[in-house]
Order: sequence, then structure tokens, then C-alpha cells
Amino acid sequence: MQPWLLQFQLPGIGEVLVSSYFTWLIVGLVLSVEVATREARRSGRSPARFLRVSLLAIAAGLVGGRLGHALFSAPAIYLEDPFRILQFWRGGMVYYGGFLGAIAAIYLWCRRSRRSLLKTADILAPAVPMGLAFGRLGCLSAGCCYGRPIDWGTGYEWPFAVTYLYGHMPEALLGVPLHPVQAYASFGAIALFCALTWVRRNQRFDGQTLAWLLLGYGAIRSILELFRLDLARGFVLEGLIGQNLSTSQALSLPLMAIGGLLLLRGQRESQSPS
Repeated sequence: MQPWLLQFQLPGIGEVLVSSYFTWLIVGLVLSVEVATREARRSGRSPARFLRVSLLAIAAGLVGGRLGHALFSAPAIYLEDPFRILQFWRGGMVYYGGFLGAIAAIYLWCRRSRRSLLKTADILAPAVPMGLAFGRLGCLSAGCCYGRPIDWGTGYEWPFAVTYLYGHMPEALLGVPLHPVQAYASFGAIALFCALTWVRRNQRFDGQTLAWLLLGYGAIRSILELFRLDLARGFVLEGLIGQNLSTSQALSLPLMAIGGLLLLRGQRESQSPS
């Protein structure tokens, strides 16, 4: 894997580095905005309005993701170099921090413009896994969000294992075959995007697509955590149950519960006589 997509010298400036992580992140964000505006157009809404709210959500998501990384994943790095928090191209994001930041921004936008949060979230929901699919390819390139070593005890290497000679992982893991959890996450996001697109086309009540986003991603993330080794975000109730419930799994549970409640409420309302 190659953390740096481009490395070159410019006279008077010096070395210029373009990270693979940042490049894939930008590709994912651009495609997610395209998905959101296209879905707005298909739904009879203003694409320009959803372009604005998408950009607002992206900005809030980047801030939330960065703060999540600074507070929970690697606080020592930012205490040593506070200005690094502005250097997005060097990596360092927490998905749930970004997701919650984007949700907060969308909620405030809907409240200020007096628009339905559920209707807005349904239109934007398929854009989330589209952006995530490409963002995780950035993680795969950079070596962050790495998986556990693969050891089947048979002498055979898992054919899809990744082996890093450099990257954002402990030195002890360099040269060791690892689960490509980032690729698992990317494939899962693509599958979730396809599922949400189908739900959106057959939607029967407000909040249905959002509900399946919360349920689907929560389930996918909880399973992926079993294969990840970069658990610097820590665990919940470690003193009682040990290292069996990661912070991301704990965050997935209430979001999945909200998704389930949205489905139950929507189904009841859609079945009740008008």
C-alpha cells in the first residue's frame, strides 16, 4: 500500500506530498454530493438546496470526525502539535464523530429552514455509504484502521490479506498479513448504498431510508470491529465485561435502536386507517 499518492519537489517550496487517504476522501465526498443532489432531483426537490445542505453536512462531519480522533483516538499527537488538527490531508478521522457532526448540522438546518428532518435525511441517507466506501479505500492505502493478523494455523495465508511495509500501524505489524478490514468496510458500504437506494425507491413512510441506514451501518460496523486491531478508541465497561465492547460498538447500539424505533413507528402509521 502507498500512503502517499504523489511526492515531488517544487522550486522555492520544497517537497510536496499528496496523500492517498486525502485523495480518496475527496473522491468519496464529491460522489456523495452527486448522489444527494441526484436523489433530490428525482424526489422533486431543489438540487441546489441539497447541494448547500450537503456541503454544510460535510464541513460539520469533517470537524466532528477530526475532534473525535483528537479526543478519543490519539490525543497525545494533537497535544504535542496542536496545529496538526488542521492538517486533514495527513489522515486522522473518526467516522462516528463525523456522522454525529453531520446529523447535528442537518438538524439545525432543518429547524432553521422549517423543513422535515426525516424527509431531508431520507434523501441524504444513500449518500453516506457512497462517501464511506471511498473513504475506507483511503484507510486501506494509508494503513490506518488496520485489521488483526491472519493466522489460520494451517500455514496458508488468507488470499485477500494485506501486508504493509510502512503505514500508520505499530512497527510490529509491518510485514505481517492482516485482515483487510478497510476493504471489508468499503464492500459493506457499497452493499448498504445499493440496499438504501432500493429502499428509497420503494419507500412507504418518512424516515424509512434513514432507519435502514442506522440499522445497516450499525450492524456492519459492529461486525467489522471483531476484525479490527486499531482499538485505540477504547472499550466500554471494560472493568465489568473486559475488552468485549468497543466504543464504536457501543455507539452503534443506540443508533440501531433509533433505527428500529423509526421502522416500528413508520410501519404503524402507514398501516393505521387514515
